[in-house]
Amino acid sequence: MDKEDKLMRYIGRITRCSNFYRARMLSDVGLSGVQCPYLTRIARQPGISQDELAGQLYKDKSVVARHLATLQQLGFIRREPSPVDRRVQQIYPTEKTHQVLPRILKVFADWEAELTSGFTEEEREDALSLLIRMYENAERVTDSLRGQEDTGKGGSGR
Repeated sequence: MDKEDKLMRYIGRITRCSNFYRARMLSDVGLSGVQCPYLTRIARQPGISQDELAGQLYKDKSVVARHLATLQQLGFIRREPSPVDRRVQQIYPTEKTHQVLPRILKVFADWEAELTSGFTEEEREDALSLLIRMYENAERVTDSLRGQEDTGKGGSGR
């Protein structure tokens, strides 16, 4: 296994552990770990469209639609047609989201503290700096691929 495989393996593992942690910490309010980023984004951007949310979270539109349907059934969001384009669904947080949001953010902060437990302040800053650079690279590539989709020049379809 080469270094890139190791890197992706550990990024994937951290993501799965993060979702597991969030789900356990928020199980009493009925949230899964995967749903938390949806709620934080919707709370920050009330009225965001379903398509915009999918783009910002780098998720397939059908996956986002399923998650939003669940969040709506649980009473965390409401969807309304856009007054400009009735085909566009705008997403709004409910009072239930506003009530649980501080707890979600605390779970995020607690998890970050767990991830960096035993790190010096300099190591925390270095880790964050490297992760930001990796994200910027990932975003550059995915934005480029999105541009290819828009112009009809796709890759392998994977």
